[in-house]
Amino acid sequence: MSSESGDGRIHRILVTGAGGVGGVNFVRALRASPEKFFVVGTDYNEYYLLFPEVDVRVKSPRHDDPKFIALIKSLVSEYCIEFIHPQPEVEVEVLSQYVHELRARTLIPPSETVKVCRDKYLTYLKLKRCGIPVPETYLVTDLDEVDRIVKDLGSKVWVRVRKGAGGKLSLPCTSSTEVKLWIKLWSKRGIPIEDFIIQEYLPGRDLAWDSLWYNGELVMSFIRERIHYIFPHISPSRVTGTPTVSRIVRHDKVNEICVKAVKALCDKPQGFFCIDLKEDSEGNPRITEVNIKAHTTVGLWSFIASRILKLPPYYNMVYTYVKLGLGDEVPLSEIPKFDIYPEITLLRHIDCGVWIIKNGEKIRVL
Repeated sequence: MSSESGDGRIHRILVTGAGGVGGVNFVRALRASPEKFFVVGTDYNEYYLLFPEVDVRVKSPRHDDPKFIALIKSLVSEYCIEFIHPQPEVEVEVLSQYVHELRARTLIPPSETVKVCRDKYLTYLKLKRCGIPVPETYLVTDLDEVDRIVKDLGSKVWVRVRKGAGGKLSLPCTSSTEVKLWIKLWSKRGIPIEDFIIQEYLPGRDLAWDSLWYNGELVMSFIRERIHYIFPHISPSRVTGTPTVSRIVRHDKVNEICVKAVKALCDKPQGFFCIDLKEDSEGNPRITEVNIKAHTTVGLWSFIASRILKLPPYYNMVYTYVKLGLGDEVPLSEIPKFDIYPEITLLRHIDCGVWIIKNGEKIRVL
């Protein structure tokens, strides 16, 4: 049974986008913590809103509807919300513009940082200027430039849009003709040509660095290797956003460059900074994007830390994030800044449950 906070109060939390997989994982991790929380969950999808273990469910407008912010403000007032966690990055972006009007705490980074991180090309420019390893990247402004760009980058390139999650509109191409056809197809469907970037293709491991920051300092982090994505056959790039198989790995160079990247992007980072990386042909990691939201499985790893691995409470990254966001006391000196989880493998798929493999043993999680 969860206990109340140290002063006997039950903290009141609002989670937006609670019905998505990331939101469900986030709430589940919070329920696995040693405290009881009152959670209000919002989501645009009325069916997905049934999934999370929240106390109150509220269907919200889309993030780009002016009524979205009005609803958030009204929920803060109606339910005496103390802390807001936006799970989808599009909702992080919207709320970042209204932080001082919300009358509840958040750990959303400054709006200027959010703006840069939401745009993969702006992120590339910022990190490259700071000497942080990134794939060479070109902004497409005219299809007549594509031949030259592909010639500069080599025999294989990666095409994608500047904004969006889940590998949105990404495609590996082996000629300028393929690149042009791909961009032309989507421009006919309403995507402006200048929304596309062309990047150096990186053939190595697909890595993620998930981190939590507070008052400009790194609190904790861990590194994952994505091994298999969910339903890769339905995407021409075989990247579909969230992995069915991933494993915890150690990589000092990833830790080093990711810390530098976050500090380059934000003077006083706070909240989640979750970074995607790919290794080049020589095994050197390069940053491909920086997310200012919790990756989809951060909550799941946090749940595993509490319920399966029985690690100390603050190894639950979601719990620590909420406690810091509320302004509660957290023993930061007792939490490792790097590699907080052991080297285990996570298996998950629709209707198949969630498992980990630890020391050769398969253990059921959900």
